[in-house]
Amino acid sequence: MMKHTNILAIAAAGLMVTTALATESSSQGAILEGINMFTPESGETANSLHKAHSHMNNKFGTQWAVDVAYGYWHTNGADPATTNHSNYTLLHAQINQRLIEDTVNGGTWLRFELSGSWGLDRRSAASDKQFVDGVGEFTGMHADIYGPHDAVIPELALMHYFNGKRFCIIAGMVNMTNYFDAVGPANDSFHNFTNGGFVNSTVLALPDANLGAILQYEINENSYAMIGFSRETTSYGYNPFNSGSSYMVVGEYGYTFADGDAIVRINPFFRQVEFDDKNRRNAGMAASIEYALCDEVTVFARSGFGAKQDLGAAFDFSCGATIQGIPGREDDFLGLAFGVFKGTNHTDEPTNNNREYVMEAMYSFQVNDYMKLVPHVQYINNPAYSSESDAVVAGVQAVFSF
Repeated sequence: MMKHTNILAIAAAGLMVTTALATESSSQGAILEGINMFTPESGETANSLHKAHSHMNNKFGTQWAVDVAYGYWHTNGADPATTNHSNYTLLHAQINQRLIEDTVNGGTWLRFELSGSWGLDRRSAASDKQFVDGVGEFTGMHADIYGPHDAVIPELALMHYFNGKRFCIIAGMVNMTNYFDAVGPANDSFHNFTNGGFVNSTVLALPDANLGAILQYEINENSYAMIGFSRETTSYGYNPFNSGSSYMVVGEYGYTFADGDAIVRINPFFRQVEFDDKNRRNAGMAASIEYALCDEVTVFARSGFGAKQDLGAAFDFSCGATIQGIPGREDDFLGLAFGVFKGTNHTDEPTNNNREYVMEAMYSFQVNDYMKLVPHVQYINNPAYSSESDAVVAGVQAVFSF
């Protein structure tokens, strides 16, 4: 699932770490608003290097953002049962609607999110012939392709601030990826890296479209803590009130340092998974760091491990950088990333090598305020844990932001 534009304000753009936490605003509640809102309430983009085009209607308290992308991908190493290319249009839309205005405490909001993917040719539109199904186990070539003709609602929830914006609670059908593990340079598959192994932690394997709740607390102007609970029973398109015993509890502690140029996040988690008619209990830890070395370069690293995992990877490590390098093209950047992803402890069939290795290079070319082109190439070693092969995936996205 995509980590989206509503992440720690500047980190949402994916180029610079959240200097807004300490330098842009030291006012109480700035951290939580940075995590939960798409951009500052003025409606201005939080990061001048990325035209997020999140809009805020102050009169009606409506904040919204829409990204539409056309994407084409081709590979030399798809699973034999699948085709070697995909041709898709993708959609991601979010809205925050203020229900109760409270300038002191932050008010009450309704959050809604819609994502979709549609195949644009006969082979891409056939669900049993998507080459994306055969490229990787945890590292799908795009984090936001749900199927050849699927529209999903990852989030529909209420958000309420209180105690001078230092506390916030979000409850309903919650997309946990919007709040936890929000690594800015690698959390937005429309504008940054596309491989799913870089967009979200594969160890956490955060749920969405399920009933859940998150409690957030801003400790001070440099740190915060969150804890979230979510069921994991419901698949897209099904009733979230369906019964089931699978659930996840995840926490996050975040701390900024280096005058706000760096942030570290720590994510302990516990989950119960209904597996083979039995309830298995899994636990683990993930962590990440991102650091704006200068105005042109931001680096990141992410890692985690899980015990007796059933839904997520048993171990992952990824790192990379975004680099702005062409004078006069301040909206453009090059992205480089590498990751290794170890399989679960409970697999249907034993494999000779249960690790995938992924490298991705991408370039974001800003055509104008509303359009960018994102060519990228991915190399995946041991795709879907097949030690006999590797895959090179080349593609390009045309992203339209409104």
